[in-house]
Amino acid sequence: MRIALVLTTVLALTTISCGPKKQTQAEIEKAEAEYNYQEALKNYKIGVNYLNNNEVLQAIQHLETAVNQDDTNFRYRHGLGLAFSMNGQLEEAESELNRALAINPNHSESYNLLGSVYIDQERYIEAVEVLKKVIRDKNYGQPQFPYFNLGLAMRRQDRLTEAVAAFQKVVQIDPSFYRAYIALADIYKQNGDYDHALYFYQKAEPGFTNDVSVLYEIGHALFKLKRYDQAKTYLAQVSILFPPPVIDKPTQEMLRYIEMKRRKALN
Repeated sequence: MRIALVLTTVLALTTISCGPKKQTQAEIEKAEAEYNYQEALKNYKIGVNYLNNNEVLQAIQHLETAVNQDDTNFRYRHGLGLAFSMNGQLEEAESELNRALAINPNHSESYNLLGSVYIDQERYIEAVEVLKKVIRDKNYGQPQFPYFNLGLAMRRQDRLTEAVAAFQKVVQIDPSFYRAYIALADIYKQNGDYDHALYFYQKAEPGFTNDVSVLYEIGHALFKLKRYDQAKTYLAQVSILFPPPVIDKPTQEMLRYIEMKRRKALN
């Protein structure tokens, strides 16, 4: 009987010693932090994927969740700022980007995006300031973007010489940055310099295949330069692409004028 009692006691003690160890408060907090880290990262990746698919509202939902789960990660703040800017929520975008920069003051991509937000808010002086900061960062891998944004800010202030210099820097860095050619062409067109306007519109053409607006601008520049046969070729392409009335009306007027000139030349 005593032997049985001893064996029972030993088994009981063994059972107690093999049970789960009680976690300390520090271990609990560490586990919670790791869980939040993984969940935040998961939501961030999902949000970025939605952004890449231009599904902005879904992106905002997941990126906000990521920020709530880990509010010290500047990339999550930057991603949310980008999503807000894409949705036209400029004040919210500015706020998140400034928070990202408070965490990481050397993140040039946040400065570049902030400059773009300032341009949309018509705060051009502030935009120029932050964009020049990005340009001074020699480690920033895509300087064509701050130069392009700088060109936009300069043009909006009617500082056309500086805008041209910025856009030319863009295409010097990246010859396939076709939007910069359009920006240059528009400035020269604005100044009545159709030779240079034509040159840059044609440089942009490979990046805008069958784009009605670009084809029209090339045709219009050729028309202004009295190169009517070439103008007709482009304007005829515009005509068959069902352009909006604001483009179709002047296109038809130029085509009629070219046809009139052709008939006069035959008589």
